[in-house]
Amino acid sequence: MAKQIGKQKKNVETVAESFYRFFRYLLDLCICVYLFLILVVMPFYHQEGYAHIGTDKATFFRYCILYGSRPVILILLIVAVMGVIVWVQKNGFPFQNGIAFKEMGKVFRNQFCVTDCFAIAFAVSVILSYLCSDYREEAMWGATGWFMGLIPQLFSVAVYFLVSRAWKGRRWMVALILPVSAIVFLLGYLNRFSIYPINMGMELPSFISTIGNINWYCGYMVSVFFGGMFFLWKMDRKEEDKKNSWKLFLLISYVLIGFATLVTQGSNSGIFTMVIIFILFFILSAPNGGQMRMFWLEMALFSIVCVITYILRVAGVLVSTMQDRMIDLFTLSVAPLIMTTVSVLFLVWVDRSSRKGCYSRKFFCFLAKMTAGIFGAALAIFIILITVNTACGGVITKMLPASLEPVLTFSAKWGSNRGATWTAAWMSFWEQDFLHKLVGAGPDCMAAFIYNNGSETLLSMVKESFGTARLTNAHNEWLTILVDLGLLGLISFAGMMCTAIKRFIMHAKEDTAQGNTGVITGACGV
Repeated sequence: MAKQIGKQKKNVETVAESFYRFFRYLLDLCICVYLFLILVVMPFYHQEGYAHIGTDKATFFRYCILYGSRPVILILLIVAVMGVIVWVQKNGFPFQNGIAFKEMGKVFRNQFCVTDCFAIAFAVSVILSYLCSDYREEAMWGATGWFMGLIPQLFSVAVYFLVSRAWKGRRWMVALILPVSAIVFLLGYLNRFSIYPINMGMELPSFISTIGNINWYCGYMVSVFFGGMFFLWKMDRKEEDKKNSWKLFLLISYVLIGFATLVTQGSNSGIFTMVIIFILFFILSAPNGGQMRMFWLEMALFSIVCVITYILRVAGVLVSTMQDRMIDLFTLSVAPLIMTTVSVLFLVWVDRSSRKGCYSRKFFCFLAKMTAGIFGAALAIFIILITVNTACGGVITKMLPASLEPVLTFSAKWGSNRGATWTAAWMSFWEQDFLHKLVGAGPDCMAAFIYNNGSETLLSMVKESFGTARLTNAHNEWLTILVDLGLLGLISFAGMMCTAIKRFIMHAKEDTAQGNTGVITGACGV
């Protein structure tokens, strides 16, 4: 009789575990569908070209939330119940067994890292901001056309935890991002020179590829392209044999296309981000000859792309639709020729020395420290010059060429009107009462505050700079969050981003496969 009862208990446990595994599989499948829609479909999704492409993509994301969350919530509930049953069967009831209760608490604590804690804090700050908002109707989904209110932001946090905990991390899904983004990048490069394989309508210099505004396009680029750079950078000599030569060829092709559109897309923030990434790669490469070799290979690829574009533009084959000094610097000056010479020479030197086993590790580590110091000092000096020159009425620019005055004088037009958007955001934050300085005006409610409760000074400044256009964000994520979610939201968001970046850098030093999976999923050893 005892044996029969034990056998029945074992069968019940097996059934519970089977149900648990089955619904975990369904949850993983739902995440795969979501990732496919966001990473593959959304970059190309539009209804009438550039007419309202931003709203189209926001609506697409909104539909993913509305229709995707229902089955996921149901499956999550079943997984949670089955998980509890399986755990109790293995460990007993926690209230009856003190050891099991302590073990459950320990397991629960070990499931979360610092980044997870900041993500939870961010979700809490979003909820508090909504509850304290004077514009709850708009805060629920967000400003019309953008839809980044309470529900989309909470959904984004939920996706972070679902991907890091319930997704199996399929490499083919990650690899799928590369060909999709390569097509987007190629279209962007061709569009910049008035070549439109796809009829998008409203073909203006400020719109590009299938993403839309060049600022949105730049945001998409820096979110995706540098991942491809990382994959190429992490390849070593063992992966460059005949068996894996196709992988090297594809990654080089991808990086070439990415560099080509990066230097011609028209947003200077993309170039600034690329400089930071190159400096970071150089610092991380210094201790290892193989990594330094790949760094200079990417520098050579970047320079060669600039030279090719230079030749095509001088020959009249390509005619840019945008007049921009940064584009001309990289594609119509002697700079790419100098960069190509330097990068190729360093590539040959590092390749030969690493093959012979005499890589100058100390020299490059010293050079890396100097590069980091020079970049930090240059950035600090630039900020000081802008601050002093603006506060003292242009006392510095009077001694410099007139072309530097717009750069070193902070005004409404500084940085393609970033001066106006940043000033509007800071004024919006400053004009809020103490409570809303902590929790913000409400998720995606910067525009609601400006046009409903903003001072006359703020309103007149916004109307003078943007006319009838509605200013919905600061074009600076940190300032936008400060206005929308307050200091609590900004602190939690900054903690989430900074700890994630730190983890990425730590993983970058490890094996490519292990590092990429950890960085992409955000899993803390789970």
